[in-house]
Amino acid sequence: MNKKDFGVRQVHLDFHTSPLIPKIGSKFNKEQFQAALKKGNVESITVFAKCHNSMCYFPTEIDEMHPNLDFDLTGAMVDAAHEIGVRAPIYITAGWSEKEALAHPEWRAQAEEGKDFCSNPELKSNMDIGPNAPRPHAAWHFLCLNDGNEYTKRIYALTEEICKRYPVVDGLFYDICIVGTACYCESCKKGMREMGLNPEIPDDAKKYFTIKRKAFMSKCESIMRKYHPEATIFFNSGGADQYRPEYHENQTHFEMEDLPTAWGGYDKMPIRAKFFGKTGKGFLGMTGKFHLSWGEFGGFKSGDALKYEIASMALYGAGCSIGDHMHPDGEMEMETYKNIGVAYDYLEKIAPFCYNGESTAKIGLWLTDKAHHGSMEGISNILLENQMDYDIVFNNDFTPFDTVIFPDSVVLDDDALKNLNRYIANGGKVLFMGDGLVKDGKFQIDCGAEYVGGAEFDCDYIVTHLAEENRLPNAPMLCNLPAQKIKATDGCVMAEVLYPYFSRTISQFSGHKNTPHNKQGEYAPAIVKKGNIVYMAHAMGNLYFEMGSIYQKRYLMFALNLLNPKTAFSVEGLGAQGRATMIKQGDKNRYCLNMTYASPVRRGCAEIIEDITDIYNIKIALFVEEKIKKAYLGVTGEELEMAEENGVLTVTVPKLNCHASVVFEY
Repeated sequence: MNKKDFGVRQVHLDFHTSPLIPKIGSKFNKEQFQAALKKGNVESITVFAKCHNSMCYFPTEIDEMHPNLDFDLTGAMVDAAHEIGVRAPIYITAGWSEKEALAHPEWRAQAEEGKDFCSNPELKSNMDIGPNAPRPHAAWHFLCLNDGNEYTKRIYALTEEICKRYPVVDGLFYDICIVGTACYCESCKKGMREMGLNPEIPDDAKKYFTIKRKAFMSKCESIMRKYHPEATIFFNSGGADQYRPEYHENQTHFEMEDLPTAWGGYDKMPIRAKFFGKTGKGFLGMTGKFHLSWGEFGGFKSGDALKYEIASMALYGAGCSIGDHMHPDGEMEMETYKNIGVAYDYLEKIAPFCYNGESTAKIGLWLTDKAHHGSMEGISNILLENQMDYDIVFNNDFTPFDTVIFPDSVVLDDDALKNLNRYIANGGKVLFMGDGLVKDGKFQIDCGAEYVGGAEFDCDYIVTHLAEENRLPNAPMLCNLPAQKIKATDGCVMAEVLYPYFSRTISQFSGHKNTPHNKQGEYAPAIVKKGNIVYMAHAMGNLYFEMGSIYQKRYLMFALNLLNPKTAFSVEGLGAQGRATMIKQGDKNRYCLNMTYASPVRRGCAEIIEDITDIYNIKIALFVEEKIKKAYLGVTGEELEMAEENGVLTVTVPKLNCHASVVFEY
């Protein structure tokens, strides 16, 4: 991410406003709008041209301006932002436009034959029981973005109108663009047949969907480029999905929408950031000022919570975008921008130590397919909680890494396997698990064992030979997801599986939950090591993602440490909620190690940040080739005393509150 590209301190300003609400924008004031941006220390604000309620906020000949708005609100915001040197990309809704969905049911997307695609399954039933039934949250009909249909023609015309109307368009942000994988509306079925595809064949429907959505994005971009060749463009809801690379070429940058309080917690973003950091394009993390989710009037995160969130984004090299929703009267909520300012004032201080550097991670994590994302996220969480910096293996390139980890369910194609075998031959280390790297009933690499087959029982137990020194139970440890069956050949068995008496069934059970282990029963290999390869018979990533046992985490770390993985640094004293990563800024002759600490807690339905406590005496060991001349804290400049232990440089950070940057100059 290059800060000067489009700014790392952004706001995404929503405005989805009913035509029933009067006096739209009546309290908009240029000076008050600018004061909010200054208070928030904002570099870029995405403003709205058309919303999910189908209202436009500028005089339009293509669409419908909000009936209770009497001036160009979009243009007023753009001009006000530009006057103080703030970028103002323009937002256009695409997949949700409710008034058009009701007026033109033929424009609606269909998830399957005759069934409208809705964002909330309660929407259709509530609409059926009358107009006064309560409307569920975030409930919209999806409109079909099939390039060339009547609805997309309307979006193209609106895009051109906006691009012609405003002399400077910094960028366009299209929303709700690539949801789902196929559409079965009449327009799409007709188009499939014309293309020689069969709507009744799922792969044909998916192929058509991809072709036409890419065409839609390309057409929107070509219109914009005609008038504003340097503007940015992003298609949200699919454009920043690591599992849909076919859409990545249509984005000038990536905005990773991620509301941690409501959408999967605080450890969901690192995988995405590490992936998009490899693409060569700028990328942003996107959170919200809201307590929960989008469009929540009167809901706030504290300034400290936002500070932690933006520090967490910056930790992984992502720029930051904080979502807000303007009141219908057009007045900016200053309390919101006071909180944003707390976060962005701090981001401005730490940005020099977070961006424009190269990852120093020596551990590579293979990206699973979407269906098995939990397996990868479980491993990611374990690494994060142990401050083991990692990066995503990108384009089958294993060479940057000392050790590569494969989650379960991964099968490599011929090219990737060839690269992996070359990597292993050159001394690379591999940890894999479960049914990962198993094809046609055989392991894809030689791990010192033969693959026998899947599990026989509904659970099993792990017995390790080095339990106490790895802080593991010196007793059989339950695994709710049982191991694959293997037979050791010339590998060294480092842990074993002990089976239960039987699987729990309606007619065959013991006690409340799982059947006990059979102490006199058969043992089988659980971990096998051969050279630089370690195989775990359990799908430990998925197991930790689902169960979260501290002993499962330690067990995977036990297996990983059998390989003695090299790292660029180590951290002691930061705790499981601490996060750490390091970049090398070669042009400045320095390394920058960034650390965060906060402890998200469950409050009701949300995961929140409340108490940010001080952490003391964090010991850092550095393993780099260069001779370090100076170590200091990035924000304060406080110099840290360096020591050498067994040939390794160490420093101690006396105190960390939320975040710290430690700079090592060479």
